[in-house]
Amino acid sequence: MKRKTPTALKMGAATLALSALLCSSAQAASGTVNFKGEIVQSTCDVTTASIDQTVTIGKYPTSLFKKIGDVSAPKSFSIGLQNCAAGTYTLRFDGIAPPGHPELLAVSAAAGIGIEILDNSDKVFPINQNITDPAVVSIVTTEPSGNDGTATVNLKARYKSFAKTVGAGAADASSTFSIEYR
Repeated sequence: MKRKTPTALKMGAATLALSALLCSSAQAASGTVNFKGEIVQSTCDVTTASIDQTVTIGKYPTSLFKKIGDVSAPKSFSIGLQNCAAGTYTLRFDGIAPPGHPELLAVSAAAGIGIEILDNSDKVFPINQNITDPAVVSIVTTEPSGNDGTATVNLKARYKSFAKTVGAGAADASSTFSIEYR
């Protein structure tokens, strides 16, 4: 009986591994992915007054936030829509959220606090997430072309603590928003 050299053993092991890999690849399952969608006319424009706006929430003492979940008074703001096709629309806010708190916008310097955006029914708009239920606004048009719809989305913003201790500092944040046709 011939003795195999270490090189021959390695080659034999590599051949065996390659055979196993090829066999498992040959037995892989296959399937189909179907994609569905629709291209629609431009659905809405944001009014000039709503494109770039500043909402001043105000100054609040750290003592207002005694425990996690305490909030400041809300400040109202709105986003106007025009030249909309009939349909249902939602709003999406994107920005930086504090780690573990996707419902808040991170602020510039104050610690343990973020900005919460809500609709008039106190439904929270999560940051960086699509909102699917309920719809923010339904638009009905009257013009035959169907692009004369307008709407105003009334919102509010407030500070909300997410830590036991809130530290003083600037509490500014920025968020982009987009209108999504449903």
